[in-house]
Amino acid sequence: MQRNSGSIDLIRFWEIVRRRRRSMFLAFFVVWAMACALAWLLPVRYLSETTILIEEPKVPKQYVVPNIGSDLQERLQTLTQQILSRTRLQRIIDDLHLYAGGLDRMGTNDVIDKMRKDIKVDLIQTPTKPSELTAFKISYSGPTGQLVQQVTSRLTSLFIEENLQARQQQSENTTDFLDKQLQAVRTHLEEQEKRVKAFKAQFVGQLPSELQSNIQILSGVEARLHQASEGLDRSEQQKLYLSSLLSAYRETPSLATAELGNAAGSPPDVNTELVRLKTELAAMKSRYTDYHPSVLQLQDQIAKAEKLKAEMDEDKMAAGKGDEAALPESRGVAEIQSQLKRTELDIQDRKKEIAGLEAQIQEYQSRLSKTPIREQQLADLSRDYDQSQANYESLLTKKNQSALATDMEKTQQGEQFTVLDAPSLPAGPYFPNRLLFTLGGLAAGLALAAATASLREMLDDRVHGEVEFGSISKSPVLVAIPPIVIPRDLRGGRWRAVGEGACATAVLAVMAASTLLAYYRG
Repeated sequence: MQRNSGSIDLIRFWEIVRRRRRSMFLAFFVVWAMACALAWLLPVRYLSETTILIEEPKVPKQYVVPNIGSDLQERLQTLTQQILSRTRLQRIIDDLHLYAGGLDRMGTNDVIDKMRKDIKVDLIQTPTKPSELTAFKISYSGPTGQLVQQVTSRLTSLFIEENLQARQQQSENTTDFLDKQLQAVRTHLEEQEKRVKAFKAQFVGQLPSELQSNIQILSGVEARLHQASEGLDRSEQQKLYLSSLLSAYRETPSLATAELGNAAGSPPDVNTELVRLKTELAAMKSRYTDYHPSVLQLQDQIAKAEKLKAEMDEDKMAAGKGDEAALPESRGVAEIQSQLKRTELDIQDRKKEIAGLEAQIQEYQSRLSKTPIREQQLADLSRDYDQSQANYESLLTKKNQSALATDMEKTQQGEQFTVLDAPSLPAGPYFPNRLLFTLGGLAAGLALAAATASLREMLDDRVHGEVEFGSISKSPVLVAIPPIVIPRDLRGGRWRAVGEGACATAVLAVMAASTLLAYYRG
């Protein structure tokens, strides 16, 4: 009877399983037993974890800009390195008596390295913004559930406290740095301000701000010089006239007496001159201070005019008390001489006034010629001063903002870490996963059993059955002679079958019980 290839392969497969059932079952059981033994013999590890939320500052950033950098991932990495330092971990190990047996075998450094491996910090990013962190998770694995919960709680407290202290310290350091920079800039600014003041004091009268004033004063002094020159010319003409009159009087007294009456009103009247000088002084004081050179010169001229007036009054009084019997010619000569003396004094005053005015003109012309140089020098000083002033104002603004941010950190209004999920108390160990070990042992046992059967079939060169013979020979099978079995062999075969079945049933029961136990107890 013809058989298709599918049924032949299935029959052959079943015959291989039946022939190699003992070796396959042994390989399967050994692998499963080893996996179960590992699952129950390996040291258990418990895992406790907590989630910490990163809260934004309570005060909006447009009002108070924090002093802390915005790279949260980098700051969290630095914070993790500080907390996982040798000193911090050693304190936790000593307080909670961790790794008591490991200290004797491995040493302190190895134990601290092992604890670092048992601690994990995982970042939690926003799904819509992968670059933005919203929280992070801290976990610790250890031999008992209560112990890992305590360690996780300690780590959580350290992260929260260290973050507050680090932010506050960094903000205070920023404020202190800005304050020191501000003090240095303030000192430099004061020095530049002193240099500007010293420059203005040294070159007073030559500054650009005094240019218009100098021009006005120069114009006024030039006008006064013109008036003084005209007055000097008149006085010199008057002196010549009086001198010639005195000479003529001595030669012809009657003619001189007649001319004297005509010339008596020619010399300038002292009272009129005093009124003019005082009027000009009042005008000067309305524009300049009492210590201005022009004001001081006018005051000196007024004093001299008043002195001259007093001398003239004394001469008149002396002339009135003299001998009335004196000749009219003597009185005429005395009056001419008095007028000549006054004229000479007036000429002297005019010359002094002209010399002073010319000196003032030279001074103000010198000031005007030096004003462009002083303007450039003052511009250089002012430019440095303005730059320092702008730098100072900028630093002052930053320092005030930094101080405000520091106050915000001190009052815990800045960015904070908040426990979102408290450290958990594990209900069971997370390692080893006994159910996973058991199922893995089953899969590995099946794979090893199949490999064992395949290997034995490859090494066995015997022909087992009609189907296998037909696959290796083209000649048809005419007849198949079954094995000759005696009754004793039949009874032995039955007992072996019963034993194998009982053994397989017992093993399967143990495997099922172990799997259920691993499922419910983890």
